[in-house]
Amino acid sequence: MSDVRALPVQAQPTATLPKRIMRPCDYGMWNAVKAMETQVGTVEAYNRLCEWAASLRQKIDAGEAKAPHPMWLTDPKHIYPAG
Repeated sequence: MSDVRALPVQAQPTATLPKRIMRPCDYGMWNAVKAMETQVGTVEAYNRLCEWAASLRQKIDAGEAKAPHPMWLTDPKHIYPAG
């Protein structure tokens, strides 16, 4: 009973993963980042995005995070259809 061994498993997914869902806000953010990069350059755009991400992180850590709107919640049955 004391000779316990882990079963050999493959750590790779056996099925193809679904594509990431694109929402309207994703396209808006993509356009905003492209426009910002054009105006201030890649490095400054990256620096500003990091600053904004840090402010969002502070909001999350302070317990002031917002939940997504129910209209945009994702149904797992739609992403991973049975069969």
